[in-house]
Amino acid sequence: MTSFRHTRALLAFAGILLVFLVVEDSIVIMQQRNMLMTAARDHYEREMDLLAAASHEAVLKQDYVNIRSFVNRWGDAHEEYRQIRAIAPNGFLVAEYKRPTSRQLPVYNFSKIIKDGSRELMTIEMSGDYGETEKIVAVLRMRLVVGSFLFTAVLGWALWYAVKKRALAPLETEVSLRRQSEELLEAKVEERTGELKKELAERKRIEEELVDREERIRLLLNSTAEAIYGVDTEGNCTFCNPSCVRILGYERPEDLIGRNVHRMVHHTRPDGSPYPEEECLIYGAYRERQGCHKDNELFWRADGGSIPVEYWSYPITRRNQVIGAVVTFIDISERKKLEEQLLQSQKMEAIGRLAGGIAHDFNNILTAIVGYGSILRKKIADEKLNAHVVSILDASQRATQLIKSLLAFGRKQSMMSRPLNLNDVILNVGKLLVRIIGADISLKTQLSAAELNVMADGSQIEQLLMNLATNARDAMPSGGHLTISSERVEIPPDQASGYGSAVPGSYALITVADTGFGMDGSTREKIFEPFFTTKEVGKGTGLGLSIVYAVVKQHSGFLNVSSEPDKGAVFRIYLPLIEGKALVEECPQEAKEHPRGTETILVAEDDTAIRELTTSLLEEAGYRVIAAGDGEDAVRKFREHRELVHLAVLDVIMPKANGRDVYEEMKKARPGIKVLFASGYAGDILSVKGIIEEGFHFIQKPMAPAELLRKVRNVLDNSP
Repeated sequence: MTSFRHTRALLAFAGILLVFLVVEDSIVIMQQRNMLMTAARDHYEREMDLLAAASHEAVLKQDYVNIRSFVNRWGDAHEEYRQIRAIAPNGFLVAEYKRPTSRQLPVYNFSKIIKDGSRELMTIEMSGDYGETEKIVAVLRMRLVVGSFLFTAVLGWALWYAVKKRALAPLETEVSLRRQSEELLEAKVEERTGELKKELAERKRIEEELVDREERIRLLLNSTAEAIYGVDTEGNCTFCNPSCVRILGYERPEDLIGRNVHRMVHHTRPDGSPYPEEECLIYGAYRERQGCHKDNELFWRADGGSIPVEYWSYPITRRNQVIGAVVTFIDISERKKLEEQLLQSQKMEAIGRLAGGIAHDFNNILTAIVGYGSILRKKIADEKLNAHVVSILDASQRATQLIKSLLAFGRKQSMMSRPLNLNDVILNVGKLLVRIIGADISLKTQLSAAELNVMADGSQIEQLLMNLATNARDAMPSGGHLTISSERVEIPPDQASGYGSAVPGSYALITVADTGFGMDGSTREKIFEPFFTTKEVGKGTGLGLSIVYAVVKQHSGFLNVSSEPDKGAVFRIYLPLIEGKALVEECPQEAKEHPRGTETILVAEDDTAIRELTTSLLEEAGYRVIAAGDGEDAVRKFREHRELVHLAVLDVIMPKANGRDVYEEMKKARPGIKVLFASGYAGDILSVKGIIEEGFHFIQKPMAPAELLRKVRNVLDNSP
């Protein structure tokens, strides 16, 4: 009975002890769990701060590829991360990392806003679970529960043994309990030591990532072509990249760092006035917390020169405190040059359009003047009056050359290109050049022994040489020497860049050299500009060399000029050579009487004077003429007399229907009809070009009566 009472008391004591230990274990587990979760939360918040810092520079540059890379790396590196999202202020999802949840665990959710000053750039949201914490707590719970049961069992057994045997020494029980406590303590120490090692390894990894991130940022700054520098709130330079040092003409970053940047590079406005430091917009970035952008200001270089720049300045903030500004700028010198070239091109295009606009009507007027003048010249017997008519025709011829020059300048003239030997062109124009330059200037030609065959319009090449000769004559008012030479040159691929826009290949080189007063550098840069001239008002149009430039470009060539004051000038014109022989143009002999005929000719011309003149000339030569005033009138009259018409003389540009459309309608009504197209200027230059390329007969206005009659007779006598 006594033994039973002792056993029951022992069991009650063991039960109370077990309950106490379980409660104590629960309290310890809860405290340990809260401590671990707090440590984990602090750790994850630090991770988010690192991720935000890593993304900050990429957000500023809108480099979303790097942001997505950061998010994926952070997610892959941690098993406990379930979702990381980077969201722009407008709700745009920049990047997202997701990992499926494998079990029910306590989760955390963090959110951090990345700002640039007061401006929100992006929000990073992070969620995950306390998996690692729960693992540690589970192990601790298991150990404490097992320990509690073990402790209770051992203590109960010991008490039971002591009561039952009455020989268990209290000291042995105390030693056993102390040994067990020490073992538990050692296990906890080992466990905590392992955790500390993991934390140290993680901290080292994060530090290495920060060093790597700083290195990447440094490489980006050093590799970018844009110049970047930073200033503190005193205006002193805190950092600068190599592009900044190079563009500003300094040797090393130390020449700028620590010095007041405004006084070094931004002290003067583009108009030459001083730029006070207190008005500097760059410094306003940190004074007013407001970024700025300027696209046309000057920065001054180390050598005292200046460069036009476009710059951006934005404040730098740390913990919502402005600590300076960052400035990015680029040299826009090349952009300025391109803008000037564009304006020059637009100016030349406008002049070309003006020339093309007046050419058609002016050539019609000249055609009437030349036509009626030629008739008067034949019919006036009085030599004195006849001389006046000759003067009128000479003036008309000069006006014709002026129109051709304007069209060549505007690149609006239809080119009659054919294979030519440049040596023959130079020889032919040489006789005329002698009269142009005068007796006090000697002309010398040095031509290549070999043929220099090019695809060119002979009249335009002659015009080019006459303009250069005229320019040389004006440069030698007291006489001198003019030399024109030709030779074949080869431009290999490795030397093409030295010739500007040249394409490697074989070229014919025409050199025109004079012994005049020459030009300085500023004049050489402007000589090909339209209307630029060094002559007095009324003594030159300023179009001569512009026309030379236009003709060379039309022939796919290039040119350059070398000259110095009092040392003359040398113009070198390069034209691409072609294979094959040049065509020899046969000059028709002037007939005593114009060719005549009895055929019926349809004349379609919208200009009344030209229509009446052409009708009169053809009728005097024996032809029967049907006149039409526009395209529709021509088609209608042809259909009425289609069996009678032997030839149609059609103006290319007419109201209601152009010459080519009229011809197509005629061809439907009567295939094989012969046609002669005429034009003073192609308002639609492609129409004239197509007519010439397809082999149709063509006559250029203004046209002399004899030329018209010969051309009409030639077309009638030959198949279309």
